[in-house]
Amino acid sequence: MSERIIKTPHLPQGKVGLAAFGAKYREILEKPLQNLGITPLWLPNNETVDPRLTGHADLILLHLGGARVVTSCGGEIPQTLREHGFEVIRAAEQGRSYPADARLCACIVGERCIHSFKISDPAISGFERVDVRQGYAKCCACVVNEGAMITSDTGIAKAAARHGVDVLRIRPGYIELAGFDTGFIGGAAFRISERALAFTGRLDAHPDRADIEAFLRSRGIEPVYLTDRPAFDIGSAVPLTEAEAISCP
Repeated sequence: MSERIIKTPHLPQGKVGLAAFGAKYREILEKPLQNLGITPLWLPNNETVDPRLTGHADLILLHLGGARVVTSCGGEIPQTLREHGFEVIRAAEQGRSYPADARLCACIVGERCIHSFKISDPAISGFERVDVRQGYAKCCACVVNEGAMITSDTGIAKAAARHGVDVLRIRPGYIELAGFDTGFIGGAAFRISERALAFTGRLDAHPDRADIEAFLRSRGIEPVYLTDRPAFDIGSAVPLTEAEAISCP
């Protein structure tokens, strides 16, 4: 098997190979990811933002599609990304508090980009704009496929639906995020293959668990639970490469 760069953000068509995660969650997630054959690119803590969000990948790395990524990471991360074939765009300066910390937290759904565009990083372009008030758009929304998503955010749900996205709106809460009353489903979930979507933990306590699982399975996607603890918000993950089957001659 060889690997290729994932063409559409969040939506691998093969088994994910390389994916970026906040190093803050390494102790919890390294073994489950290893069991799935996923190679983590551990992103260093982002000391620019609120200490409770330092490990959130969706605040420091955004896949724009194809080989383009934009990041606020320094150190070895940009070079590692280039070694995997990515064109790395340096992000504009972030701020410590919201909304200046959320310039990269856009939610790309196929050809659409959902975000509060008054705060978006200048590198985010070339998409059908779905402008919302929520700066933490990616954290609030779980991308299921090019035309479907799950969110508890009313504004995102209404705006996405107006732009042709099939939305499962769920009740807020029931996702853990240390230091906050609640986290969000987009920060606790990410696709790991064409047919599977991973959650950081269980949804047993979520009143909409059955609806979430049915929504996924109706689209041919199986939920996978990485740990036995309740689902927790890590600022999602950024799938970067996927396995590419080698054709037989």
